[in-house]
Amino acid sequence: MQEPEEPFVLASVSVVCRRWPSVEDLPHAVHLIHTFTAEISKKALPDLLEHGDSSLFFRVLQAVDESVNLIHHEKLRQYRLAMQLIPSKMTLKGGKLQAMKELYKRYRGAVDDDTVRAVAAEPELPVLKWLHSCEPRIFKNFTGFEERIFRFASTNDRKGVVRWLVKLFPDTVRSLELAAGGGHLDLIKWLMKHTKWDTEVEAAFYKAVQAGHVEIAKFLYNYKPTMTKSYWPMQSITSLEIAQWFHEIKFWSFTDSVLRGAVERGHLEMVQWLHVNYSNLFTAETMNSAAAHGHLKLVKFLHANRSEGCSTKAMDAAAGDGHLEMVQWLHENRSEGCTTEAMDSAAFHGHLDVLNWLHTNRTEGCTSGAMVMSFWSNDRMNAAKWLHENRALELPDDIVDRAARRGDIEMLSWLHSSGKGRWSKNVMDEVARHGHLEFVKFLHENRREGCTKNAMIHAAANNHLDVVKWLRMNKRKASTTSAMNAAARNGHLEVVKWLHENGQGGCTAVAMNTGAYGGHLKVMKFLAANYSFNWSEKAMANAQMHGHTETVKWLYFHLGMKLLPHEVNAARNDFIDLLELMDKETDFCRNPTVFFAGCGNNHPEVAEWYKDHYGNPRKRKHCSQ
Repeated sequence: MQEPEEPFVLASVSVVCRRWPSVEDLPHAVHLIHTFTAEISKKALPDLLEHGDSSLFFRVLQAVDESVNLIHHEKLRQYRLAMQLIPSKMTLKGGKLQAMKELYKRYRGAVDDDTVRAVAAEPELPVLKWLHSCEPRIFKNFTGFEERIFRFASTNDRKGVVRWLVKLFPDTVRSLELAAGGGHLDLIKWLMKHTKWDTEVEAAFYKAVQAGHVEIAKFLYNYKPTMTKSYWPMQSITSLEIAQWFHEIKFWSFTDSVLRGAVERGHLEMVQWLHVNYSNLFTAETMNSAAAHGHLKLVKFLHANRSEGCSTKAMDAAAGDGHLEMVQWLHENRSEGCTTEAMDSAAFHGHLDVLNWLHTNRTEGCTSGAMVMSFWSNDRMNAAKWLHENRALELPDDIVDRAARRGDIEMLSWLHSSGKGRWSKNVMDEVARHGHLEFVKFLHENRREGCTKNAMIHAAANNHLDVVKWLRMNKRKASTTSAMNAAARNGHLEVVKWLHENGQGGCTAVAMNTGAYGGHLKVMKFLAANYSFNWSEKAMANAQMHGHTETVKWLYFHLGMKLLPHEVNAARNDFIDLLELMDKETDFCRNPTVFFAGCGNNHPEVAEWYKDHYGNPRKRKHCSQ
């Protein structure tokens, strides 16, 4: 077996060099141009769009077209994936329509269901007209396509799109709901005049009320003043003007839900109006809710103008959400106080400022549950430290291990200096995993527990070479063989090299197998050059199963490993380049399951690849029958 020769310099690169002869005097420039064009990524176009570099789209498209490393069906896949992204990642001014035309010209299959969904999500009239001219079936066969376009266009007042769609499908009954929610009264009037529209306007009226579009709400109400009044949840009223209008026309009786919604949003003007006109809706829960949501102005208004007051829930909830100013105000101006829940909840959410203030100014204290809850705080474990120092709560037995697993050096330092917690060898193991060399040294110098062989393994697996070097020099029992295997598994070549030169025992065949699992070809080449193990076929199996085609080629051409019959897995996972290699070297890919696996897993280019090589198995089956 001989590995294919290196590809020649592309014709396009040669042309550039002939056009500008001075370029030939710069070998590195020729190499860079060739590398960009020949070895372009399998996802160059999608990646370009994902990263927002659409201005380079047409240059990269040409590079994909001319690439000698991408097989034809890999290029088709790029065209399709790019087509799905263009509607949201490019603008019309930036060449969106032209880009879609170019991709469609290269591959009609690029317009798939995902592309259709992307177009419908942000429909633009020029794109819609082009799509209808080349793929009119989509508008009839794709379930909900027309409706999705209309929903977006009516919500965002795209009148041109709406009119074009109505002209194309004149018999469709149109809803006014989204135009009402978007606040587009002119569009509503146009739809009512030019389309078969849904005369049940309750849903549209609700959307207008919910969004606070009073003019639309009044327009629809005047059209149908007899609409069902019990249909609408009162909490949806966000506009004071609409509330006042409902009150004026006696549309319905207000309930506490409208007050509850206004309080949660901190809508002071609405609460003030309800105070004057619907005084019976207020309870102690009103101030409780305002305090919980941190609306201090609202709490002050209720305090000054209402008599219901609040309960201990107000301060408890404010403390839990970290509203220190609210807690302080309630303490100074209200007599209800709080419960132990205030401090417990503050500990749970890591609000150390609230904990400090409650501890200094209140007497309720906390429960033992505060310590347990503090371990879930976003402020790491500082709340636990505070509770121990200030409330004399016992620290959990496993606090040292928890701090080590989190890599919380500050907490570990405090636990050591204060003589707290239960220490073990696992602490240094975990600190090494996180790469904290200075603290590894600190533990070595100041504690007796030491570490296990896992310290070296964890450090190597996570590419902490400085920690690996220190452990090798200071912890002679560290397992360099397992560490080297771990480094190979994760592709850390520098760690592998250092352990090879400075460790004991090298590695095992497992290193090659796990290196192949991740496609770490540089590591594998280093291992093969320095060790003469009888490498097992597990390496080939791992490389094939995970689609590392370059690794597979190297194992096949350089180590003489046999290709394994994993063609269905390759089809199932869209490894087209691997199928191409297997097809050239074996007859595995004749298996028609390759075609059906591609179809069944939404990899159309795999199915196309199979048809181009072996024909359509569906037709063969039909002919044989």
